[in-house]
Amino acid sequence: MLITTGAIFYENEKEIELSFDQAIRDVNNLKFGEIRFVSIKRFMSSKDSFLLQQITCELISEGISGIFGPSSKAASDIVAQIANTTGIPHIEYDLKLESSRQEHLNHQMSVNVAPDLSVLSRAYFEIIKTNYEWRTFTLIYETPEGLSRLQDLMNIQAVNSDFVKIRNLADYAGDYRVLWKESDETFHEHRIILDCKPNTLKDLLKISVDFKLQGPFRNWFLTHLDTHSSGLKDIYNEDFKANITSVRLKIVDPNPFERRKTRINKVDQILGNQTMLPILMYDAVILFANSARKVISTIKSYHSPKRNCINSSPWLLGPFIVNEMKGISEDDVQPSFRTENFKLDENGQRKHFNLEIYKPTVNEPMMVWTADNGIKARRISLELESSGSTQDFSEQRRVYTVVTHFEEPYFMMKEDHENFRGREKYEGYAVDLISKLSELMEFDYEFMIVNGNGKYNPDTKQWDGIIRKLIDHHAQIGVCDLTITQLRRSVVDFTVPFMQLGISILHYKSPPEPKNQFAFLEPFAKEVWIYMVFAQLVMTLAFVFIARKVLIFYIMNLLNVGSFFRLSFSEWLPPNPAIQDRDQLENIWNVNNSTWLMVGSIMQQGCDILPRGPHMRILTGMWWFFALMMLSTYTANLAAFLTSNKWQSSIKSLQDLIEQDDVSFGSMRGGSTSLFFSESNDTDYQRAFNQMKDFNPSAFTSTNKEGVARVRKEKGDYAFLMETTSLTYNVERNCDLTQIGGQIGEKHYGLAVPLGADYRTNLSVSILQLSEKGELYKMKNKWWKKHNVTCDSFHEVDGDELSIIELGGVFLVLVGGVLTGVILGIFEFLWNVQHVAVEERVTPWQALKAEFVFALKFWVRKKPIRISSSSDQSTSGRSSGSKLKGEAP
Repeated sequence: MLITTGAIFYENEKEIELSFDQAIRDVNNLKFGEIRFVSIKRFMSSKDSFLLQQITCELISEGISGIFGPSSKAASDIVAQIANTTGIPHIEYDLKLESSRQEHLNHQMSVNVAPDLSVLSRAYFEIIKTNYEWRTFTLIYETPEGLSRLQDLMNIQAVNSDFVKIRNLADYAGDYRVLWKESDETFHEHRIILDCKPNTLKDLLKISVDFKLQGPFRNWFLTHLDTHSSGLKDIYNEDFKANITSVRLKIVDPNPFERRKTRINKVDQILGNQTMLPILMYDAVILFANSARKVISTIKSYHSPKRNCINSSPWLLGPFIVNEMKGISEDDVQPSFRTENFKLDENGQRKHFNLEIYKPTVNEPMMVWTADNGIKARRISLELESSGSTQDFSEQRRVYTVVTHFEEPYFMMKEDHENFRGREKYEGYAVDLISKLSELMEFDYEFMIVNGNGKYNPDTKQWDGIIRKLIDHHAQIGVCDLTITQLRRSVVDFTVPFMQLGISILHYKSPPEPKNQFAFLEPFAKEVWIYMVFAQLVMTLAFVFIARKVLIFYIMNLLNVGSFFRLSFSEWLPPNPAIQDRDQLENIWNVNNSTWLMVGSIMQQGCDILPRGPHMRILTGMWWFFALMMLSTYTANLAAFLTSNKWQSSIKSLQDLIEQDDVSFGSMRGGSTSLFFSESNDTDYQRAFNQMKDFNPSAFTSTNKEGVARVRKEKGDYAFLMETTSLTYNVERNCDLTQIGGQIGEKHYGLAVPLGADYRTNLSVSILQLSEKGELYKMKNKWWKKHNVTCDSFHEVDGDELSIIELGGVFLVLVGGVLTGVILGIFEFLWNVQHVAVEERVTPWQALKAEFVFALKFWVRKKPIRISSSSDQSTSGRSSGSKLKGEAP
């Protein structure tokens, strides 16, 4: 029994034709009972729809039971419509645009073994969004079919021109260099999705090399399913360091136990190259042959359908064969399909298929996408592994450009940097961190230096600093005191944090005033002490004069009435109260006694003698009142002095800072700290930011370094809000700086990379490894704690206590008084010796010796009036002692 099939081919489709013939031979070699398949082939030289209609009707009139083709070169669906009218099964094998509901009604007799474009578009979406995690890219297409394959990708960022740029190759047909120049210089693109025909691809990529689009850290995804047949291997060299991947239909892995052919013919080479259309043509023939055999074998007799395009009823068996093709399983066909996961839906569209993700430059399989399970790693067979002999230049050791800026202690010049070259000139926490990461990840690096971390300008909507370089892909890693914020995360990606921190207040710490040994004198001004001494001197003299009435007594004495008329009679007493001799009186208020009363009163110690007369007592009372007032004032001022001497800043928190008006405060303009306060919902933080904006001159600075310098310059009139890590570093090295309050909020530093960078995960894993090993802690101690700055430590006393230095003057006064008393005592002693020597007519030396010997006899409490008496007593004492000794036996 012969079953005739028809096939329509265009020129230059020889490989598809050979695959068709090979499939017919393979089906017939299996000998399905008495059923054999024969083919009628027709060829077209143009895309003329009328000619296509004629050829189709001619094939149907010759009694074919199934028609294959044509490919997507056909300008219309005339073949599908004729097949739908005549009931002849129509099998397509090329990618077609998605049909509308009306088209499905007109194509009920058609099935397509090529992947459905909507499912293929979903596959690309999952590869790009889920696996590659690309959020920004440029999408370039050549044909409407190609754009249809990419329709889901355009929805990744809702066609946001800042993230997804779409370009049509037809717009640059005159010169593709314009396209690549725009991609590099305008878009700064590092991820390109390209859908073009294989015969165009090689020239496009070759031109892109001149614009460094094939350099390291560039990523290409080629969506055409025949990319591997474009001849990229012919131009592949060390200039192609970009990561280029593509997809193709996954073919069934060969049976390792199957006997291999010793002779490889041309058809075997075509099918082995995995070119899409020849393979799909082969699967189309296998699908139809098995379905037709199964349907025809169930009827008693088979007659070839003799139909025509003008007046004929539909072939009755046709719908049965089509339904069988829609429901057949890949396990029920012989020979097996060439492609994996073969299954059609109720509309005859292939919704199930597998895609192989691979590197077309070296033909290296990487992963497999399936409609049901998504993306999985590809198991490479020994045969494929041994065949991959082409060197992969994208796998070479990469050189990362690390962008940073000068900021202590993260990135600094060495003191002797003139003796070094390249990256060896720099030191700091960031330098050590990148060095550790390069050792773990085995990459090289070089530094790029900019002016700052990166601030966003809302007017121009542009970034600067480190963020700008990463957006433009001029650098691969950004490192410094770079805070992770939501605004920055919208344009760059961050690794896991390598440092946790917050915000605090940096303020000036006034150096302690030098200790004054005569601090006890500070409660009164110098003038007050002078007036007090002068007042005491005046009062002493006034006391003496008033008590004696010197002037009045002198005048009366001249008048010979002084001894009878004395106004101060109460202060004049007999020298010896036991002798009532009025001829001689004595006044006790001489200079010494008056001075003693004045000093004792002001010292609150009193005196052993007191005045007797009313006017003297009134004078003394007034002096006591003066002394009481001065002493009370001194005590109060001394307490106030002690309090002010121990005074500390009243600003101890952010709340205190915003409640006062004496100290202005600010932060770095446009930095993460400023952003924290401006975007916070906390009332105090909003108040703080509004105050910072209102200060004149402006409280904002351009850098942290400028803020620190301003705090030191204004000496307590300015406070700077900055991150605790930088604050701690400056406080450790500047003795005149201090931290006020605790930590405000919580922030993190991380490494910044361009959006979607494939090495971000490896960087994060390496940072976690360094943290677990304690390397991050060691590096922080190295750059924060180890320094040569030593601040003077001052002993702080509590309460109102005075230190020994401040009380040193009291001790000095004591020592001075003691020395004065001793010196005066010595002079008095010597004067007394001289007086005794004259009075008793002995030599001064004898008098000195006698007085000194007596002074050493501490047990003798009575002193003889004359020296000779003392000597006689001593002699008689010695004689009596001798006699007693002689009488003892």
